[in-house]
Amino acid sequence: ELALFYFLPYLTVNGWLVLYTWLQHTHEDIPHYGEDEWSWLKGTLCTIDRPYPAWADYCHHHIGSSHVAHHLWSKMPFYGAVEATKHIT
Repeated sequence: ELALFYFLPYLTVNGWLVLYTWLQHTHEDIPHYGEDEWSWLKGTLCTIDRPYPAWADYCHHHIGSSHVAHHLWSKMPFYGAVEATKHIT
């Protein structure tokens, strides 16, 4: 019963979060920088805005489709991220 009500939901949620985070920070066209080349701005601009279904955007407050804005202005409330994303590209 413990496995059913605790570990299964725990593994499901953590698996989803790891996948979602991996998708926001990984793409074949994004360069990988070494310590001597990396900067905060380069790291920030190497995140990915990905299109997700409307239900996923709603559930995650558009963090996947406005991820670059989230990294540029991490203290900005989530409800401003979609509008801010329009002004980045």
